[in-house]
Amino acid sequence: MDEDKITAKRDPVSGRKKIIWIIAIVILLLAFLFWVLRTSDLGSNENNNTNTAPPIFNAPSVDLKYKTPEVIKNNPTEFSVINLAKSYVARFGSWSTDNQGANLNELLPLSTNKMQNYLKNIDLNFETQEFSGTTTKSLSAEILDIVEDSADVLVNTQKIVTNGNSEEEVFYQEAEVKLVKLSDVWLVDQVIWK
Repeated sequence: MDEDKITAKRDPVSGRKKIIWIIAIVILLLAFLFWVLRTSDLGSNENNNTNTAPPIFNAPSVDLKYKTPEVIKNNPTEFSVINLAKSYVARFGSWSTDNQGANLNELLPLSTNKMQNYLKNIDLNFETQEFSGTTTKSLSAEILDIVEDSADVLVNTQKIVTNGNSEEEVFYQEAEVKLVKLSDVWLVDQVIWK
């Protein structure tokens, strides 16, 4: 026993190393135990949720027409018009009870005075207690008409409507976007959902 005391007094670092190793092993064991419990909880929730219907998928009823960048890269006007229309419609159609009209404010600089007035006068009701929202993705766009200072673009979209129970409904909708060119800048003048 006297030899052990003498060894401990001679090498206090090795005692500290043992304590550090023990603490590290305990932390690793606790982390592994937490991971196992969390994984088993997630797995049991997935297996017990058999009453939820799968998301509804409705195939688009329209013939989606795509213009590849190779086709329009030689025409920067068409490229600009299509990109503006697709971006605008995606933002315009995406909203939730949590964003308080932020999507509409983002569109103001991209809009004519006529469209700005329309956006500012949209009656938003955010007093609801339950979450709801829509995510809109622009899938494709086709230029219906384009002249020097105006364009008409048809945008095909996918909309995902989410309710307070996180249930989603997917559907497809077209939007006709009318653009005008003011001082060499293309702006959206009107959006018509079809």
